Amino acid sequence: MNSGAIVVVGAGQAGGWAATTLRERGYEGRIVLLGDEPHAPYERPPLSKAVLGGQAVPESTELFSAERLAALRIEFQPGVSATRLRV
Repeated sequence: MNSGAIVVVGAGQAGGWAATTLRERGYEGRIVLLGDEPHAPYERPPLSKAVLGGQAVPESTELFSAERLAALRIEFQPGVSATRLRV
């Protein structure tokens, strides 16, 4: 695959899966995952049900640990919002 750079804007479930799938399917270029929230991609349904209901801790909803993102060479940048796109 191409060895350019890809920036995934939005570190929710879809953004997290997009970034990891790119790498797992052979993309060798730079991958940057931006998210305006302060934490890694997480699963929304368990958060809204189990965590808010007190049956689980927030960390249990995490899709990918920091170690997993680092192993996949995905540059995760939490707390960063995209304000414009320059192609």
